[in-house]
Amino acid sequence: MRGRRDFFKELLGSVTKAAAEFAYEVSKTTENLVRPPGSADEDTFTALCEKCGKCVENCKTGVLEKYKKLNPIILDTPFMNFDNNYCEQCYTCIENCPSGALKKENLKKYRHVAKILKDKCVAFKEMFCLTCYWSCPNIDKAITIRDRSYPEFHPEECKGCGRCINACPTEPKSIIMVKVKNE
Repeated sequence: MRGRRDFFKELLGSVTKAAAEFAYEVSKTTENLVRPPGSADEDTFTALCEKCGKCVENCKTGVLEKYKKLNPIILDTPFMNFDNNYCEQCYTCIENCPSGALKKENLKKYRHVAKILKDKCVAFKEMFCLTCYWSCPNIDKAITIRDRSYPEFHPEECKGCGRCINACPTEPKSIIMVKVKNE
């Protein structure tokens, strides 16, 4: 037979756990943060990342930076800021990650692909702009041109470097990077 003390101890433990889970869910960001290459899903990445900044320090192009908005879960975690530059996919971020938040094995599971937001893209507002097309290292494969004016994105060919986002002249950007699971 259990006593009152055990009952209240168990109840307090359950309430504490529920409060911690609630606080975690509430503090998650709704921003589309593009994590460095080799990251797994967002929950796994944030649980493993030690916020040491070694990936940011060793990024050759400067595309990686630390998240600075006040959010206790993701403050100082790395993300790819394509306003700064694009990713050369040298993977020094993975090589310098001591925590295992970035792993080469994850490159086989997940990849980043560019996605155009037609409602923001000036080419779809009858202004001539093919900046994304000309910046793409996989030209005529990852991005093609329809009717001589409209960029079409082909995610199966995208390398996920973000050159198109970096080159996009619109503000906010007409292109976003999304993480997809490899099939």
